[in-house]
Amino acid sequence: MKKHIIQSTLIVFCLLSSINTAIAQDGKILNIVVHSPSLENNLFNDSPDRNVMIYLPPSYDTDPEMLYPVVYLLHGYGASNGDWAEEFNAMKPWLKEKRVKEMILVAPNCQNWIWGNYYSNSAVGRWADFVARDLVNYMDDHYRTLPQRDSRAILGHSMGGNGAFTIGIFYPEVFGCIGGLAGDFCFDDSYMENFKTDFAEASIVKAQSDVHSWNVAWLTAMCTGYLPNPDSPPFYCDYPFAYKNDGSREIIKNQKAYDMFLSYSAVDLAEKNLVALLDMKAIYINCGTKDDPFTLRGCRKLHEKLDNLGVKHVYEEFDGDHTCCVTNSTGNILEVFSKAMAFEILTSVELKGKIAIAWGHIRSVQ
Repeated sequence: MKKHIIQSTLIVFCLLSSINTAIAQDGKILNIVVHSPSLENNLFNDSPDRNVMIYLPPSYDTDPEMLYPVVYLLHGYGASNGDWAEEFNAMKPWLKEKRVKEMILVAPNCQNWIWGNYYSNSAVGRWADFVARDLVNYMDDHYRTLPQRDSRAILGHSMGGNGAFTIGIFYPEVFGCIGGLAGDFCFDDSYMENFKTDFAEASIVKAQSDVHSWNVAWLTAMCTGYLPNPDSPPFYCDYPFAYKNDGSREIIKNQKAYDMFLSYSAVDLAEKNLVALLDMKAIYINCGTKDDPFTLRGCRKLHEKLDNLGVKHVYEEFDGDHTCCVTNSTGNILEVFSKAMAFEILTSVELKGKIAIAWGHIRSVQ
């Protein structure tokens, strides 16, 4: 009887060992909650306790001395961090193909009361500080990260593309690589005129339940981040265009709000934050040729601006629309980051001047 018990125990042990080995070989995905002091007391009353999805690489549990670079992934408008699950699961074949190196991936849920926030700091939520301060500090405190900017990257899709680019250049001491997938990177007179009526429609919405247009919803989300006004409920923001307050449908321009909105254009921010961009280890921008015309136009203009400024970057276009190729694009960007990030502790980091290292393959498609 005792012999059978021992044999059964060995069989169970072997089975558990096989399961643990499989998990270790594949890496694992965790879902946790991170409290953000930066989001406390926001005007939307959005919870400061945020769901965060984390990918830990295969060797994380088997090599307790290993430290890892970290890539932060920002979701698009109307999406959530769970939308990165396919990309997290794709790490297994990417690692097997030696396309990417082992790293930690972190995807926070930044959806708010109006389904998005454009990752900026305002009275309706300090979302940039949540990502660049609170979340980074949490990861460095609780996981075996390489706590240095040359071992951190930030990327995002759509709204997250805008957010990754702006957070990257506003917090250059935190992130050494930035990437934007299909972001709205160019706000100019043409862009504003195209959405003039949508801005005006947004200005008369009095409740979330009255938002029936996609354009009205996401433009409102942009304005809550770019044009906050604590005295203007329910969305606590101004608009660059609004209907005249006399019952007519005449559209009037708010020049101050208009100019402030334009100041968030990545094309203009690139020139104003040139030093930060020149110090980046890698920059990646891409877009589909069948994407919205203004999105494609903006990506091309940012690519052109970076070229004119002498900023090294990877720019890619693909045959597809806004959402068709996020996984493949993420694989491409992580491949670039794998060649650029530091995978060991640096004793000193030079933060001035142009980067003088080779990034591996730099692919540019006009």
